[in-house]
Amino acid sequence: MLQTLYFVRHTETTLSGKLLGQTDPPLTEQSQNQLLKTLHSLPKPNRVLSSPRLRCQVVAKAFSEKLGADFMVVNALQEMNFGDWDGKSYEWLWQHTRSPSVGDFWQNPWLVTPPEGESMVCFNSRIKAWWRTFTSQSSDDTIVIVTHGGVMKQLLAHWLTLPEGAVNHLNCFEVGYGKVIQVSVFYDEQGSAWPKVVF
Repeated sequence: MLQTLYFVRHTETTLSGKLLGQTDPPLTEQSQNQLLKTLHSLPKPNRVLSSPRLRCQVVAKAFSEKLGADFMVVNALQEMNFGDWDGKSYEWLWQHTRSPSVGDFWQNPWLVTPPEGESMVCFNSRIKAWWRTFTSQSSDDTIVIVTHGGVMKQLLAHWLTLPEGAVNHLNCFEVGYGKVIQVSVFYDEQGSAWPKVVF
């Protein structure tokens, strides 16, 4: 049984240049249209899943309604919570954060957690738990999943079976606004899922 997934990162928000996790700005009007165009370029899905953040959910829901596809908001697909740093501009973060600084976090996110934020260990566990649950019920559906760059990078690390604590995927993969990652998931006779990233 073969399932086809399209993971789509949201497009640019009204708060560009800021660290966005739980902060919830909408998309600009132009980027809404860009995201819709991207979604409509994909094969028609049976289901559409979305992060609860406005920058994902609004367009994903409108897209699913237009196609008559099932729609579901999945809390586990939201971006990492950056705590006190969430919503701050990158310039402000570089100038004002100390012990830990935002530079400390970028260099070793597994050991440094933003103040009052979500640790990388917890974020990674959340994404992996969702994937295990999602693939526990095999199907041959085509599914579009609108989410965030951080979520997509952690999934790539999981599919590549990178060890916990690895940072290469954070530095070596660039998931731009509106970009799509296609994944084919083969389910064997025992129901085990075997994902393959398709370029």
